[in-house]
Amino acid sequence: MSEPLPGPWPNRFLILAGVFGAIGVALAAIGAHALADILVGKAALRFDTALRMHLTHAPALLALAASAKLSAPRWWLAACSLMGLGTLVFCGGLYLAAMGVSTLLLPIVPAGGSALIASWLAAAIGFARGVRPG
Repeated sequence: MSEPLPGPWPNRFLILAGVFGAIGVALAAIGAHALADILVGKAALRFDTALRMHLTHAPALLALAASAKLSAPRWWLAACSLMGLGTLVFCGGLYLAAMGVSTLLLPIVPAGGSALIASWLAAAIGFARGVRPG
């Protein structure tokens, strides 16, 4: 089994996961109440997609960061980094467009989605490399 990831990174990603979760719940409440009449059509779809992805990846990042404290170091760092960045880019771009703030980030939203896919693959490799039959 690989050694745990040294340094502050697992704790930083644990904190980021908690912040992602809190922001996700707050945005769900804001979307349901303050923005209910504003989010219609494509904006509502974008906001809902961002929110689902956001609230899916917050606990996933939490689990990955906790695993990084146990074993398989480099793959966990890659998985956590890609998941954090992917969530910010994918969800952030959709939130901004949905709320009418800006559509400038829409062209890079797919890159955020690709980072999320890559994060799950890095996690799978981390699990495969971190678990050795004894």
